Amino acid sequence: MGGVGSLRKLKSKRAFRLALILIPLLGLSLKAQIYFGITPIRVELKAKPGSQITDIFYVRNNSSQPVRIRVYVENWKMQDDGTPLFIGQQPTSYSCRDWIKVNPPDFRLKPGEIRTIRFTVSVPQESEPAGYHAAVSFENVPESPAETKQSRVGLIGKIAAAVYVVIGNVQPEGSIEDISLETKDEQQFIKLKIRNQGKTHFRLKGEIDLKSSEGKKVASLPIPDEPVLPESKRFVLIQLKEKLAAGNYEAEVKLDIGREELLVMVKEILVK
Repeated sequence: MGGVGSLRKLKSKRAFRLALILIPLLGLSLKAQIYFGITPIRVELKAKPGSQITDIFYVRNNSSQPVRIRVYVENWKMQDDGTPLFIGQQPTSYSCRDWIKVNPPDFRLKPGEIRTIRFTVSVPQESEPAGYHAAVSFENVPESPAETKQSRVGLIGKIAAAVYVVIGNVQPEGSIEDISLETKDEQQFIKLKIRNQGKTHFRLKGEIDLKSSEGKKVASLPIPDEPVLPESKRFVLIQLKEKLAAGNYEAEVKLDIGREELLVMVKEILVK
């Protein structure tokens, strides 16, 4: 099966992310840990209805013990604060879970071993132009009854890679809803609210400039590279390195969501 469409990987194949997402079982303490890494952790594809794309993930066992890995595709969505929620087979909007097949779905790795896992995206002919998403999840599996018993009082390691598939020439549609100042634990944050009114995801890129009432720039904050899923809203919190003194400030947001024009908002912020 050959690749159809264009594929852009956002992480190097050799730059393994030594990430471990720990899922507590029964809320008890950790007895053992198994570390493994995958790359890429995000894949973005462009395809046409009826097309098929095949590519690979790389998985490495970073521990000194053999490990068994189970791979499966699941749906996910995002809370307003950007927290991803992995929801298995539960339906969600703009899902491409049923389009993705992985091979092999279950395998073993020796200590230090690297393995390639193929995944194929088969786009239905009737797919409408939009941006779709799913997650390919990698989870370690206990090998023996003793390990199974231990895992029940410990934690299971899981890493999920986001897969985005954009069908057709669909443009991102978004808006800045608000910008405000929040204080938590004596730390100041700029809170940026964004809405995605379109049918494809976009990622945030840009900056926020803060000026005093005299027009002097007092801070320039980069907006973090975060996704906003189709027909959703979310907010991001950006911490200020130095606290603002009491007074009036002007906040100017310049946001790039992948359109020719930037999204811009200027708002006065009062610091008490």
